[in-house]
Amino acid sequence: MKRVIFTWVLFSAAVQGQELPVEIPSAEEKKLEWSGNFDAKYAFFYMAQGSPMYRLQLSTAGLSSEYLSQYRIEPYINADYQTRELGFHLKTHATYYSDDDARVDLFEAYGSYSPSFNSSVQAGKRIYNWGKGYAFNPVGYVNPVKDPENPELAQAGLLSANIEYIKSLSSPALQSFAILLAVIPQAPGFGTRYAEAENIDVALKTYFLIWDTDIDLMGYYSARNARHIGLDVSRNVTDNFELHGELSYNQHVQRYSVSNGGLRIEERNDFSSLLGLRYLHESNTTIIAEYYHNSLGLNKREFEEYLDLLTSGANSGNAMIAQQTLGLNQRYFRSSTLMRDYLYVKIILPEPFEWLYFTPSFYAIYNLNDNSSLFSMSLSYKPVNNVEFIFWPTLLAGGDNTEFGAKMVRQKIELWARVFF
Repeated sequence: MKRVIFTWVLFSAAVQGQELPVEIPSAEEKKLEWSGNFDAKYAFFYMAQGSPMYRLQLSTAGLSSEYLSQYRIEPYINADYQTRELGFHLKTHATYYSDDDARVDLFEAYGSYSPSFNSSVQAGKRIYNWGKGYAFNPVGYVNPVKDPENPELAQAGLLSANIEYIKSLSSPALQSFAILLAVIPQAPGFGTRYAEAENIDVALKTYFLIWDTDIDLMGYYSARNARHIGLDVSRNVTDNFELHGELSYNQHVQRYSVSNGGLRIEERNDFSSLLGLRYLHESNTTIIAEYYHNSLGLNKREFEEYLDLLTSGANSGNAMIAQQTLGLNQRYFRSSTLMRDYLYVKIILPEPFEWLYFTPSFYAIYNLNDNSSLFSMSLSYKPVNNVEFIFWPTLLAGGDNTEFGAKMVRQKIELWARVFF
């Protein structure tokens, strides 16, 4: 890993002589900006009472109806303080269900220092966005875990420190170059504020703009956890047609499955990949399509064995066994994409038929391994700049032994009211 970092640093020094002249902007005044939004969200669910997850998670809470509802409020408050060299950035999020169930999350809180126009140093908790994919990111080693049902949902960042260096070049081939090195401390152990000092992870990303093609090379090194090497590429084939892809080689990854009614853990080296496109039609309609493959995911037989384990726990009649089964599921099988191959398609139609302030979008996630699927649409209406209303129905389809068919939610309808400031 050290040799790789040293090689990339030498390459940066070699291209330095081709740097374009940069005009240093004049000193700016100190600036503090506040922003955010307030969301009120109501959801109505049609539940699958026979689902083992419903019986494990909700029946023990005293719920027995196939029709459930949920109401919550979510305030987001952001602050950005910036001078020419120094900055501080804060993103907070709170979720309130009731006086007995409320929490506050710190999404971002980091300081930045820019010793030159080309470089910056940042430390704190920051949200990274590695990869070119929209719904999936095989190379998003430092990203928050993305929810394919709502890829744009804001989530918590990563505690880290990083240094970034960017150059614009005069070469007709290599037009821009950037390198980012992040140091990630290990999270403290349970019941303590301390961690082993030697267990520090390192993430490295280099960016190249070569012949109008965006290319990122990245790596993630960990002394204790999985290691990764990845590549992503994006290119505008025409003005309104873009292709992108990601490829990741994953080393020493813990793979979880179920065998003979128990948890099976094995260490594997394998690939994950993504291929996608984005097309903008002359009518301003946007189409996004992506294929995602994860070799470490469950195959159809393994998923059925996993469901058998959940069903056995739900049928046991023993509260302790049911709780153990639920804990195993929440610890090892929390991913929203448990299996290997998925197809994602989204269509966005801003102001169709000249309906002002109205934007419908439609998306589907299709599991290629078991033929189950999720269909959803989001109908957004913005009567004024700072107010938005969203109607968001979702339907899950598939057999009882499929990923989407076995979920405890069959259908749901969400109503959002959002106020921005």
